[in-house]
Amino acid sequence: MPSLFLRRSRSAAAVLGLAVALPLCGAGSAHAHDARSCDRIGVEYTSDRGQHWFNGGVIAGEAPATRVDVRLKGEPAEGCQYVVSLASYSTEGPDWASSGTQKFLGWDSVVLTKDLAQTVLDVSAFTPECFGQIDLYSGDRKYDGTEAPVPHYPDSQIGSHLIAHWNGGAACTPAPPVTPTPEAPTTPPATTPPPGTPTPSAGTPSPSGTPTSPSPVPTPSETPAGSTPTPSASTTPPAAATRDEPPTDSTVPGTLASTGSDSTTTLVTTLAAIVLVAVGVGLYVFTRRRRQGLAN
Repeated sequence: MPSLFLRRSRSAAAVLGLAVALPLCGAGSAHAHDARSCDRIGVEYTSDRGQHWFNGGVIAGEAPATRVDVRLKGEPAEGCQYVVSLASYSTEGPDWASSGTQKFLGWDSVVLTKDLAQTVLDVSAFTPECFGQIDLYSGDRKYDGTEAPVPHYPDSQIGSHLIAHWNGGAACTPAPPVTPTPEAPTTPPATTPPPGTPTPSAGTPSPSGTPTSPSPVPTPSETPAGSTPTPSASTTPPAAATRDEPPTDSTVPGTLASTGSDSTTTLVTTLAAIVLVAVGVGLYVFTRRRRQGLAN
């Protein structure tokens, strides 16, 4: 497989074939050397703790490549510095073509030099939870949507600075719907009447629907002073007085006392007058028929 090379440049890295050019940091210290001393330095990476080293392409593995070791292939000149970065994103699909809208999660960056030719880039704290993408690229620019645009298929601002990438993951499991727990019916507590609450009076139905027994009628001695005495049982009209039957003399006194006559006397007089009229009429009829008989 062709190797990737780091090329010195003031503005950006240039790619020659499959070579990766990393921009120089600290050009002030690098300019004292011959330009050819920093021209071609390869970079390699591993995502399995050094078991396999690669110089570009797709980072293999089902798990997100959140920890990547990088190293310079060859010995750089004194004062040459090369920057490599690793960025983590959440995506909408498992590959670059279906990644859709990406969200920046986190970023790590290192500077490789003659004294530090190998080190680790780690974004484990920013591992995608579902679909995701990991980009390994040269330079220290942060493609987070603020400093630079986040990657978006088919355009990526990283462009030729991209060394390798990983895409994969699985769709997020939707959260189960929350079913509200029905509240148990509450029984209202029994209410106790406050002290001093009067009990139901005579004849008032009880809560169970059965009328309570009437309280006794107070006697004249129990009647408060100044109040109207309650009639006794001997002067209270019987139930028959409320119907169409005429009251009897034994229970109700005469009601015509204001006219100066007694109801009984008036009745007797009226009956006697009726009898006399009837007798008179009878005698008249009898006498007339008798005279007619004698005349014949």
